[in-house]
Amino acid sequence: MPTGAKHQKFTDIEDEPGISYGEDCRCTIGEDHNSGDDTALSNYLSESDAEDIWLSSGMDEDYDFR
Repeated sequence: MPTGAKHQKFTDIEDEPGISYGEDCRCTIGEDHNSGDDTALSNYLSESDAEDIWLSSGMDEDYDFR
């Protein structure tokens, strides 16, 4: 399993608005981040998704999100 540099992953505490806790993380993001589906990081394309979009668009530069 690939790992990145040691950093903090922050998770919101349910039923406690605005309160979160941090834990050590070594994911390939490699920088501090929030977990959960509604965070900015959840909106990133994976490398394989970006490659698929580029290939399916005829390798058009306007659709190169790699």
